Amino acid sequence: MRFILLVFMCIVQVRAIFNIRDFLPKITWNTRDGNEDDFAGYYEKGISVTGRVFVTMFGYPSRCEKRGLYHSCTLSFACWMVGGSSQFGCGASPWIVACCVTAKKPLNDIPPSKNDNERLELREASSTVLQKRIDDSGYEEDDDDCGISTDRLFSKRIIGGKKAFFGQFPWQAYIKILSYQCGGVLVSRKFVATAAHCIITAKLKDVLVYLGELDTQDTGNVEEFAPAELHRVRKRIIHPKFRYRITQPDRFDLALLELVTEAGNFFHISPICLPDGDMKLTGRNAVVAGWGKVQSSNELMGTNILRSATVPILDIRECMTWHKTRRITVDLHLEMLCAGHKNGKHDACLGDSGGPLIVLEEGRWTLAGITSAGFGCGEPHQPGIYHKIPVTAQWIKRIIKTID
Repeated sequence: MRFILLVFMCIVQVRAIFNIRDFLPKITWNTRDGNEDDFAGYYEKGISVTGRVFVTMFGYPSRCEKRGLYHSCTLSFACWMVGGSSQFGCGASPWIVACCVTAKKPLNDIPPSKNDNERLELREASSTVLQKRIDDSGYEEDDDDCGISTDRLFSKRIIGGKKAFFGQFPWQAYIKILSYQCGGVLVSRKFVATAAHCIITAKLKDVLVYLGELDTQDTGNVEEFAPAELHRVRKRIIHPKFRYRITQPDRFDLALLELVTEAGNFFHISPICLPDGDMKLTGRNAVVAGWGKVQSSNELMGTNILRSATVPILDIRECMTWHKTRRITVDLHLEMLCAGHKNGKHDACLGDSGGPLIVLEEGRWTLAGITSAGFGCGEPHQPGIYHKIPVTAQWIKRIIKTID
């Protein structure tokens, strides 16, 4: 319904842009070459008056930031009509609501208004826009649009989860290794993170990475508006502290797969954001997604449709206590975290290993964990066990910076 309304609004906005000359005063604007550009005035008024109203009606921001400059959030078709480039940055697919980047002067260059109220509105809008993330490692996010889903709203609710829709998890990777599967997550255009135990013994020629996938069998039961990408792996990098353990969760269960070719820059394929090392996770709700089992019985071994579930992140001591109530002794360490419900039901399971556990951090979906292990699936007092990404985020960033 929201998509239909947005399409309708797009048509209305296009008409408004063409008709806005009839009721707006003519404004001239000096271009960078010194010539006056009448249309620039119409453009700024048309976008700000019509587009900003429509997108804010649906909860999207009125402005966006690209490389330190601010632009308007508007409906994508209207952006195209004025010669703009529709890009991510407004919290939705750029096919619908776009960060409209044009050759005209960005919003930063708009001459100061004589109206104090207008200046105040601009300052308030600008303060809510995310700045590019930089940390002490020297790593800088190479993708301004990390962590942006086609829809920012995840319903409450993979064991006991719900089906995902196309483009909801654009960083999700489906990893096929001969007769078994794992999950993964795109952390840059060239790297996919996954669980080390998934790929440590595999031959690279047998590892296939699918990006932008929703239905692995292409049954036609769900809408897929663009094809998935198939990638080969050039190199695998196992975390140096990884240690395989038979009866306990693996230590530092993390690996990076370097893709032979870079991932495409599409709305349904984009990287997840990487956290800073001090991100607090305990007590927060997270989302886990994957193509693993959807029931704890042995009858259903997996799903062809990507599914997701919302799970709370637990204090590690509480996690150990929960397991003790089931007479399970679990050896947990600081590079691990637990997430799950006391009564079970919502959980990651077989086939989900390597997939992402994500949290919403300052408006961006950020990688919190990598699915690693669990004693059973969706069982009471037996939450899923994940590798804790904030502990190893700097290692990931160094690898990306070195090779990219």
